[in-house]
Amino acid sequence: MFRRLLFLCLIWLALRPAWAEGVIHLILSDSGVAYQEASEAFRADIGARATVKVWTLAELGAEQAQNLSRVAKILVPVGVKAARFVAEHHIGQAPVLALMIPRAASEKLQWPTSLGRRKISAIYIDQPPSRSLGLAAAAFPAARRVGLVISPENAAVAKDLLKEATLRNLRLTVETINSADDVAAALRRVLQDSDVLLLVPDAIAINAGNAQNVLLTTYRFRTPVIGFSQGLSKAGAVASVYSSPKQIGQQGAQFVHRMEEDGELPMPQHAGEFSVVFNPHVARSLGVALPNETEVRRKLGARLE
Repeated sequence: MFRRLLFLCLIWLALRPAWAEGVIHLILSDSGVAYQEASEAFRADIGARATVKVWTLAELGAEQAQNLSRVAKILVPVGVKAARFVAEHHIGQAPVLALMIPRAASEKLQWPTSLGRRKISAIYIDQPPSRSLGLAAAAFPAARRVGLVISPENAAVAKDLLKEATLRNLRLTVETINSADDVAAALRRVLQDSDVLLLVPDAIAINAGNAQNVLLTTYRFRTPVIGFSQGLSKAGAVASVYSSPKQIGQQGAQFVHRMEEDGELPMPQHAGEFSVVFNPHVARSLGVALPNETEVRRKLGARLE
């Protein structure tokens, strides 16, 4: 009798569906390089401890997403589009960890009331105010006036930046816009009274469609820019502080390991690891003397490169 039960158990283990072992489903907003980099870093750090299935939004329908929310060990949407899609179709009990999503977008996602707080988390793509304004203070020590253009989605972020600016004896001038058509005029107004312009992820104020025009305008005003990505510094921002897709992917895997150990996800937060990059060519053309880059990184607590 015992042998027969053992035989039946072995058959069940061999034939049970993959999801029964707790598959992690990584859902990418698209197949772009940044999403692939985050995916590869996440999978490398997960290692052999769990099975990871990677999807792009183009491969998933609403019904599939609903089924995954019932059976997955955890759903890991990467990017805003994927996070919104998962939130819209989540009807199960699978925990969710959103990666590479701005804090403002993350806080607006609507999740089922049946999901507890510690079953939903995120690692933000934007930086905390202490890093952004810390870079402003370290890279431009003579600057006292910081400009910021945002849409209403970043109202909470602007409030936190204002608090941090006060602590650093900086004056933050904020222009809030409701339409992409208002960006140029708002930018001109804020640049007239700013020593440096701070950019934060914002679907209206700064995006792939208008980033080049924003940077050209700041260049005409001879105002240096602090960006939030390596790409922005390559395009014309004098300095940027950012967390790379690789760094966010690695931290995402660490969150999953924590969930396995503690039974719940850590609270949503900014990435722990970050990088600082400068564009010395733009700095020279603006007459900006950059301080020692290694010293700036050390002050901010960034890993030295």
